[in-house]
Amino acid sequence: MKNKSLFVAAIFIWAALFFGTAFALEITENEAILQRTQEFYNNGNYLKAIESINQAIDLKENQKAFPEKVRLMAEASYFEYIDAMQKEAAANGGRVNAKNFDKYIVQLELHPQAASQRIFTIVESIFENELEALQAERQQYMDNKNNKWNKINERIDFLEDKQNELFDVVSGRVTVAQIKLAIAEVEMKKLDKALKIAVLCVGVLLIIVVCILIVIVYKNYKRRKQAQAHFETSMEVISSMGTDFQENPDLAAAAKEDAKKHAITSAILLGDAELSKQIMDFFSTVENRKLMADLQSKCFALGDKIDKYTFRQRTSRKVSELVLKVCNEAKLNKDVALVCYCASLVYDAGFLAVPKSILTGKDLTMKERQKIREHVQNAAEYFDFVPDQIKTIFLQAAEFHHENMDGKGYIAGLSGAKIPFIARVIRVCESYISLTSKRAYREIMDSDAAVKEMKSKAGIYDPKIIDLLEKVI
Repeated sequence: MKNKSLFVAAIFIWAALFFGTAFALEITENEAILQRTQEFYNNGNYLKAIESINQAIDLKENQKAFPEKVRLMAEASYFEYIDAMQKEAAANGGRVNAKNFDKYIVQLELHPQAASQRIFTIVESIFENELEALQAERQQYMDNKNNKWNKINERIDFLEDKQNELFDVVSGRVTVAQIKLAIAEVEMKKLDKALKIAVLCVGVLLIIVVCILIVIVYKNYKRRKQAQAHFETSMEVISSMGTDFQENPDLAAAAKEDAKKHAITSAILLGDAELSKQIMDFFSTVENRKLMADLQSKCFALGDKIDKYTFRQRTSRKVSELVLKVCNEAKLNKDVALVCYCASLVYDAGFLAVPKSILTGKDLTMKERQKIREHVQNAAEYFDFVPDQIKTIFLQAAEFHHENMDGKGYIAGLSGAKIPFIARVIRVCESYISLTSKRAYREIMDSDAAVKEMKSKAGIYDPKIIDLLEKVI
């Protein structure tokens, strides 16, 4: 029995300490809020004072029981703010700031403990003034019921609802909890509407962006196709040397002199057998064999650059792959075949020195046509990365891939077996790729038709190379 009494006493002591501590903490927090509110109030910042004192009111779950000094401070803060609002309205034509007034009414609904008769007097006066002014304004638009008319009606309905709602809360007919729920529902509707508008705006924006991108892509595609068509047309002129020379004797004489100088000064007319031996000797060391991967990588990069500049998608890769197959079919040494493969990736490097305005131009002059043909002589300046011991085959590929078997090609007018092997192979492979690809000036050919076309022009292409080509396609 004694132990039971001690236990009950302990429970009472613990409860007293707990509730006493909680009460003390609440008093301390109230005092802090009151002190902060007083500072805002003394400085004339009544809106901040309202926001601060609302915290003290919200601390009390029982809204009818809280310190009188909290009630007095709340009433004073709410009064001064609405009084200042009314005075400001009187100085500015009698109309209050609708946004600030609406916020004030909501706070007064949520904290009816702050309400007093003098506050109601001002609030009621503002309600009456606003409704009277809105009704007078609505009268002006009665004969022309437009968007403004609807907005005025909405505002009148809103103020009347708020006026009734406020007095229902103060009179106790409606609880603060119900008001909070109603406000939350309104905010949710606003948020939902805002989200729908945002989604609609984002959707419209995305459609606009997609349309702009489509237009940009289409214009770029059209521009690229036009440039490609012009380049293809320009490429045709490099095969019409004889016609140009007939039309312009001076151009023919200049080209002949240039070819003569080239033939005299060129040190790259090395025999195929001797050149093959030179390449095999170079790759006979392990150290030099390690250079092959780096050489191929740099040739890939330069070949892609050439294709991009000349608007020919992957042409260098297509030609070089076909050249490698032909070289393997011809039973060339593996190292020699790989060097031929690399050289055929970059044989058109000289085009990089030709202005793009000429490459994509229409109705070229004789001098502009000659500039295009000179691409075979300009390639050497892009071969600095190639080891000197194997550079000869790169120069042969670049300079002589427009020579004809009958000696009527350019730049040196070589014929037959005097044309380096790599140049004869590229001549055939490049033409095959061109004939089997769609061009602006003709339709695409199938493999058989392309081979037949080249065989019909024995003066241009090496028949033996064409035979090798037929075996690998």
